[in-house]
Amino acid sequence: MGVELDWQGSVFLALKDKGIEVEPFLHEKYSLLLCNSLAAIHLIPLGSVYKAEELIALQRVYQLKGITLLQLWQDVWHSRSAQVLSRVESVLGLNKRLHGRKAKVISINQQQADVFLNDNHLQGSAKSRYKYALELEGELVAVACFSNVRYMKKIAAGYRSVELIRFATRMGFTVTGGFSRLMKHMIKTIGPDDVMSYADRDWSLGNAYQQSGFKLTEITPPAAIWLRREDMQRFFSHRLPAGALPGGDVNHLAVPESGFIPVFNTGNLKYVLFLNS
Repeated sequence: MGVELDWQGSVFLALKDKGIEVEPFLHEKYSLLLCNSLAAIHLIPLGSVYKAEELIALQRVYQLKGITLLQLWQDVWHSRSAQVLSRVESVLGLNKRLHGRKAKVISINQQQADVFLNDNHLQGSAKSRYKYALELEGELVAVACFSNVRYMKKIAAGYRSVELIRFATRMGFTVTGGFSRLMKHMIKTIGPDDVMSYADRDWSLGNAYQQSGFKLTEITPPAAIWLRREDMQRFFSHRLPAGALPGGDVNHLAVPESGFIPVFNTGNLKYVLFLNS
């Protein structure tokens, strides 16, 4: 069967233009694109009646086949198509390789991090306390951003934890050893007892964290999200602009007159790298 000749068709054509073999097909009621037998993309239209639990179950079916299933919502394709294509290429192992050992570790400011992450990370930038980059021939090729130190008194007196908030490489490239170099620099500089991070289940199985020695400690539940139609911007309920929904209704029911529609994600995988155990 063919995909719909609108945004779904544009995903299909964009992948073909990248030279990626794509096979569109239906899995029960789900519209998917299979890419090189290594990854599949589930095309989710706005207004769908799917439930998060269904999509998690679908993901598991393909994981058992050795296929990474990516959950692609219509609004994400609309607003971040270049980053989506880059993520697919990365999953398929099509990136060019740069050697992280040849790069220089530097500190950067929030503005520099914003520019790099908005260009190269699927979720864009985020505020952070510590920001480091790998610079090669005068250009940034990888960026890692971390939270401030958090004291975890419930674990032990003086126990210090840091969250890895964002990591990204330049689109189209895998920086060999880059993640490890930036992590080691942060650990040497700040000296935490652990580093925590989240893998978005819509886009990741957490393999990169596991390969770097992180341990899976929690699977967080799916989150309800509001999408503002006018600019395709997503908001968690607690971060909605004041007065966004009539009467402050955040029960995740569609409120047509508000200009917001409900979507969701499939949750996160929480990973922790324990440094003193």
